[in-house]
Amino acid sequence: MRKLSVLVAASLAAVTAGVVAVVPGSGSSHREAPLTALDPTADDTDVYAFTAPDAPHALTVVANWIPFEDPAGGPNFYRFDDRADYYVNVDNTGDGRYDVRYRFNFKTRVRNKNSFLYALPGVTSLNDPELNVRQTYKITRLSYRGGRLTGARVIARNLPVAPDNVGPKTFPDYDPVAARAIRPLAGRGKVFAGQVDDPFFVDLGTTFDALNIRNGTGNAGGGKDDLAGYNVHSIVLQVPEPAVTRNHRPVASPRAANAVVGVWSSTDRHRLRVTGGRGHRRVRHADVQVSRLGNPLVNEVIIPLGRKDFFNATQPADDLKHFGKYVLSPELAKVMNVLFPGLNVPEDNRTDIVQALLTGIPGLTRIAPKAPPTDTLKINLGTPPTATPNRFGAIGGDTGGFPNGRRLGDDVVDISLRVVGGFLKGNKLPLGDGVDANDVPFRAAFPYVAPPHAGFDSQLKRVEPQHPPTPADPSQG
Repeated sequence: MRKLSVLVAASLAAVTAGVVAVVPGSGSSHREAPLTALDPTADDTDVYAFTAPDAPHALTVVANWIPFEDPAGGPNFYRFDDRADYYVNVDNTGDGRYDVRYRFNFKTRVRNKNSFLYALPGVTSLNDPELNVRQTYKITRLSYRGGRLTGARVIARNLPVAPDNVGPKTFPDYDPVAARAIRPLAGRGKVFAGQVDDPFFVDLGTTFDALNIRNGTGNAGGGKDDLAGYNVHSIVLQVPEPAVTRNHRPVASPRAANAVVGVWSSTDRHRLRVTGGRGHRRVRHADVQVSRLGNPLVNEVIIPLGRKDFFNATQPADDLKHFGKYVLSPELAKVMNVLFPGLNVPEDNRTDIVQALLTGIPGLTRIAPKAPPTDTLKINLGTPPTATPNRFGAIGGDTGGFPNGRRLGDDVVDISLRVVGGFLKGNKLPLGDGVDANDVPFRAAFPYVAPPHAGFDSQLKRVEPQHPPTPADPSQG
């Protein structure tokens, strides 16, 4: 309590001096709901959607699952769950219903069940007999119209999953082995599935230790990236624009009617009923959605604890009915004003947040003129990649970044804090969590995410170097 009181007193002094105190947000979708916290293989941690510089006429989606993978977490290393259905969803009409879905189903094979090892030393390929645990998958493309299934086609089978990076003795040269998991898809698409570095960066310790800011207002570095050194399991999907647009045509310009699509990931599990009688028959019923993720803010800091599991079980089309009031009057805004008087964070009628994240910004990320609020990550496929990206995205003057899709380097924590603080209403506050970038550089080519950390020599956490404060309006920096 004394430390919190000191923080509040220091914040009040900062406000008096014309400086603003920061309230950090929670970290994307890592353990964001009670049930998925108990079911990590179904927990979709982050989703990114962007136009890659080397694939300007394609949609690239990075969808991640399984939070906080310690690289040394053996002998049962992490993997996708064979019993789950993993989805990448696309809404191209703006109604919050999927029009195109890509379903990923995995199958695990253990070559030698009498061994405790994930792999023997010296693995040099995905088919190497020394690789004891292998996983493959198939992809099914599903198309819908008005919420009704109109087609389902398997577009790939028996594709290999990149193995976990156990260490240099097991994989003397890991990267070439994992690269063989990059596979082409018909129509000039690409896909990758496997373990990668967790691309999300955030100071979780600051967030959950009573808002214990490490350096100033969080806009001058000094934060600790609590996801540094951890891995996740990723599905990276790249498909040409006609595969996801409403009229099945390329996007001619940012103003084209087919330019904007909404993207989100989700996970289904099979519902089983066990009946009595001889043999205890099991009868499979319809699948149940247990997790979903669009924007990296909504379920984490807007949906209340008692509704998070329900949110994960619902569809974006029903967001206004079930969750609209939480966005218009976000609890975080009220908390910021209680803890740090003087910030003047708008608490009610937050239509600015609704537009930025849920209905879309007219002329940039709105899918249709009368589109309802839906938690999908909206991306304008006609916006060309930015030559020099700004980590603050649109509020930093870079319309090629969040909330126009989400690139790997977009600092969605700092962006979200400033938007909740009232940036779009003119209340521009220099907020941040003190972590500005990922712990390792991203790759310039597909699959773009960084390779996974090896179990043998992994090191967790990273401290962001301190630097001059970024201004309240990052476009002026």
